[in-house]
Amino acid sequence: MMMNVNATSNLFSSVTERTTKKDLDKEAFLRLLTTQLKNQDPLEPMKDRDFIAQMSQLSSLEQIMNMSKSVQTFVDTAAQLYRTQAVSMIGKTAVVKTNTIMVSNGVPETKTFTLNEPANIVVRIYTQDGKLVKEQKLGNVEAGMQLLAWDGKDETGVKVKDGKYVFKILKSTGNGDFEEIPSVESGVVSGVQFDGSNINVVVNSKIYDISEISEIYA
Repeated sequence: MMMNVNATSNLFSSVTERTTKKDLDKEAFLRLLTTQLKNQDPLEPMKDRDFIAQMSQLSSLEQIMNMSKSVQTFVDTAAQLYRTQAVSMIGKTAVVKTNTIMVSNGVPETKTFTLNEPANIVVRIYTQDGKLVKEQKLGNVEAGMQLLAWDGKDETGVKVKDGKYVFKILKSTGNGDFEEIPSVESGVVSGVQFDGSNINVVVNSKIYDISEISEIYA
């Protein structure tokens, strides 16, 4: 960001501008050591072992700084490579995990899930802030790919408002507990979005975090 400097700043033009640093870097360390040598007592000069110890600290500091720069370079390179790989997904078919369902004009989306074996299934629909809207007990469901068809009504039978809702597909484990089953959908990746360090992909006109992709097909 550019800042305007008024005329009074010319009074200080001979002063070197410095940035306050919280950590002692190599330059500051050398300046401190040089000042210490200049102002040492001639009758009690710095002992060799003290000088060697400080030079050793300087060497260690320099190595740490160089290592830090190398690590940062590696991180930046890896991030750029990851972005390039993400862009290469465009045009390919992706399978993404999803736990949200849109209601438009009173009609909810149809979702799919897969069972490896027959199971007693319960579906719970929530608002985005976690309030339970409806619980559907589907009973015993056969193995294979299944459709989740919500009628768009709440527990009282009233149509819900259009918008985004959260759902959970739960499988009874037989001891009173439930295990969540992921819902998936597939589609062609039509775009990739970068939001800082986050990478999102666009599938079926919906935005998903790249971590939600479980499979990619050419």
